[in-house]
Amino acid sequence: MASTTANTETKSVKPTPRNASTKPAATKAAPAKKPAAKRAAPAKPPASTAKPAARAKSQDTSQNLKHHGEHVDRIWDLAKRIGVCMFVTWDGERQRSRPLQANVDRDEHAIYFLSDANSHKDDEVAKFPIVTLAFADIPHSKYVSITGKGMVSNDRAKIKELWSPFAQAWWDNADDPDIRVIKVEPQDAELWDSPGRVVSAISMLAAAVTRRSPKIGENAKVKL
Repeated sequence: MASTTANTETKSVKPTPRNASTKPAATKAAPAKKPAAKRAAPAKPPASTAKPAARAKSQDTSQNLKHHGEHVDRIWDLAKRIGVCMFVTWDGERQRSRPLQANVDRDEHAIYFLSDANSHKDDEVAKFPIVTLAFADIPHSKYVSITGKGMVSNDRAKIKELWSPFAQAWWDNADDPDIRVIKVEPQDAELWDSPGRVVSAISMLAAAVTRRSPKIGENAKVKL
């Protein structure tokens, strides 16, 4: 019997080395993630670059304005509360003064007086309009001196508005044709404000003993 050879195709298989690992190949490690960046802290506002001297000057200015406002308030308040002043004019050679009732109107920045057309002060105010008003509260040691520009008018409506029992001591009624109005617009003033007569007296006695100037209250010159 003839031997037959099967046409069988055999695949060549490479032998596995003895020392080779049979474990599957490790996968490639993923690159490490970078830590998230920290959120930047909010920037601090820049420190003030103002110089100490400039800041001190600004504070002094603010304080001075505050004191000025307080002095202005005090001057208007005292003038209105005292009510009667020595009205001082200039006649070209010397000063003249007389007591007059003052009608203080801060809203109009004015102080009004009723006057008689036949008086010398009307002529003096018309010729030399700068006048001085001296208010004194002697029992409480409070004084105000106001300087301003005066003007005389025959404003009949204003005369009736200013009419009072005090005025009736000089004229029969507001329709008297001789009545005039003097309006003074304050320009500057000086204030002397003491805490009281007793305190002033004690301060003067202490000053006499210590030979120092007495501290009898506040004094201020003010632009109005």
